[in-house]
Amino acid sequence: MVNESALRDALLAFNDDAKSQYIMLSSILAELEALRETVRGLDPTFGDVMEQKRRESAEKNADIVQAVIAGYDEKFRQMKDGYVC
Repeated sequence: MVNESALRDALLAFNDDAKSQYIMLSSILAELEALRETVRGLDPTFGDVMEQKRRESAEKNADIVQAVIAGYDEKFRQMKDGYVC
């Protein structure tokens, strides 16, 4: 039997966490945009260098990112299959 009160509390907590993470991510992206535009004003070649560094970083971290996403996907699959703990 499902404890509806506990389920509601968990869903509220998940929603609150998602909201907090969205606020944090939005703030970080705004700061990054401000920094990027500031540096572009100081160095016109910054855009090219930034794109190169972004590609290098994505390639370097691709395995880690894929492993983390796979972990989340597995947790979702387990929950869909009824495994809760």
